[in-house]
Amino acid sequence: MAEKDYYEILGVKKSASEDELKKAYRNLAKKWHPDKHKGDKNAENKFKEISEAYAVLSDKEKREQYDRLGREAFGPGGANPFAGFDFSQFMGGGGRTRTRTNGRKGGGIDFTDIFGDLFGGGGGGFEPEPQVLQAELTIEFRDAILGTTMSLSVAGESIRVKIPEGIGDGQKIRLPRKGQPPIEITVHVRPHPFFERRGDDIYIELPITAGEAIRGAEVEAPTLYGTVRMRVPAATQSGRTMRLSGKGVKKKNGAGDQYCRIQVHVPPNAPVEAVDAIEAAYVENPRANLRTSL
Repeated sequence: MAEKDYYEILGVKKSASEDELKKAYRNLAKKWHPDKHKGDKNAENKFKEISEAYAVLSDKEKREQYDRLGREAFGPGGANPFAGFDFSQFMGGGGRTRTRTNGRKGGGIDFTDIFGDLFGGGGGGFEPEPQVLQAELTIEFRDAILGTTMSLSVAGESIRVKIPEGIGDGQKIRLPRKGQPPIEITVHVRPHPFFERRGDDIYIELPITAGEAIRGAEVEAPTLYGTVRMRVPAATQSGRTMRLSGKGVKKKNGAGDQYCRIQVHVPPNAPVEAVDAIEAAYVENPRANLRTSL
């Protein structure tokens, strides 16, 4: 094994706390455990190295000795404190095992306790995380906002999937299954022909007639929760945005809003007399402000 500093091996500072040591070891042990690298000698050596480092630094007495003397604390010339120890006894399970140094009993580091704590195994074996099955599901825009339940076939099995209210395009749903690998479903949302989602708010272009814009009117506005009546003030210009409170995406503490952008719809065959009357009502050219900016 390479004669590297134990702190360097675990990637921690010399001031690292017990929890920091354990977290660093957990991550490295999961990455390099031989059960995940069958037949890979490099992984086995790496695993031995980090286990040795953790076993010393997690023991208060050994850590103090190591901080004072380095590896010299464990034998002439800095000998490996775990020389002769059979790491294979905890690489796949089996038995309560204490460290040995040159055939003698060591200082009481119980690898069963270490591995039982980190990996949850009674014998200290590593249990890899179950494989996650990936699936995709495309749903309608309205179903994404309101929530629904759908059927999905995964690996020859038909399952029912509950779509939560307000799910966004690209979000994932994880389904745990007893005794089987979990399923992670990526949800795709079809675009709507006239509704658009921005965060928790919904946007829509709302056409109105020229008369409704001029006189003002109460018009019907579609929402994802049904049609509502909305008051359009007199002399409303095309492009004005009006808000329908609470008609957006539902959330824990309320809901988003719906914004209606007014579009004045001009009839293609309006009588000339009517057009002349409207033209006469303009007090100035509506493009006058544009000229001053040139």
